[in-house]
Amino acid sequence: MQRDDFDFAGRTVVVTGGNGGIGQGIVDVFSERNANVVVADFAPPLNQRTTLGAGELLDIRTDITDRASIDAMVSQVMARFGRIDALINNAGRGEGMKRLPDVTQDTIDWILNLNVSGTVNMTQAVVAEMRKAGSGSVVNITSAAALSGPAGKNDPIYAGAKGFLHAFTKSLAADLGPAGIRVNSVAPGWMVPESNEATSEGSFWNVMPIMGKPDQANAAHEEALSEGVGGAPTNPGDLPPLRKLGRPRDIGYACLYFASDAAAYSTGQVLAVGGGGYMPG
Repeated sequence: MQRDDFDFAGRTVVVTGGNGGIGQGIVDVFSERNANVVVADFAPPLNQRTTLGAGELLDIRTDITDRASIDAMVSQVMARFGRIDALINNAGRGEGMKRLPDVTQDTIDWILNLNVSGTVNMTQAVVAEMRKAGSGSVVNITSAAALSGPAGKNDPIYAGAKGFLHAFTKSLAADLGPAGIRVNSVAPGWMVPESNEATSEGSFWNVMPIMGKPDQANAAHEEALSEGVGGAPTNPGDLPPLRKLGRPRDIGYACLYFASDAAAYSTGQVLAVGGGGYMPG
């Protein structure tokens, strides 16, 4: 029988920030592949979701800025499943598209605490269990804002925080490789949920008025497509070279690859998923 490297039956995947937007797309993709999926999110579920495959779907209210909350989640997962095969560090956000003159110390502290400290603490807690097993995969969700100056110009602190995660990914990959643990990053470009209903209360779609709503972005996309607008997605109406909007599931598929046996020889990599909006030289 041919082996399916993308079948996660019997494996456990923890997804932070999995209750809306990109996180929901990631959760759905792994659930369809029969994984036991743990949604570690501070926000409540958008709806009563059930598993899409043969595995379980477990929602654990988790605040990644609180180490005690992280440790409690990990303990609950280990008690339930006995293993954590993959960690998807998806939780993170900017704060309102603030350029440098408008940034306050409170903004800096909030962004770094969530995107940097939260990710580091979550990784530290989960990797401790992966070391015992001698295997595991960590995927950090970063941003095109950390790859391209123009993409990050409206939120430099957020872009810098995501840039930290790129360096963190490479350093950890070198450190943890001998332990059988792989570490990679996925850098989303412009990702738009299918509808307004697919965003959680804390999603940037709901806290940053400048972004509009997914329904508006989808309508602007259709208008831009009909008018032949191209270029990098600097606003909801612009299109990258592939001339379509990214969806949360696109990030889910990239995470699935890095977490799977198909990527057994890949570590320390940053994969841009943005329709060609960023192309490294």
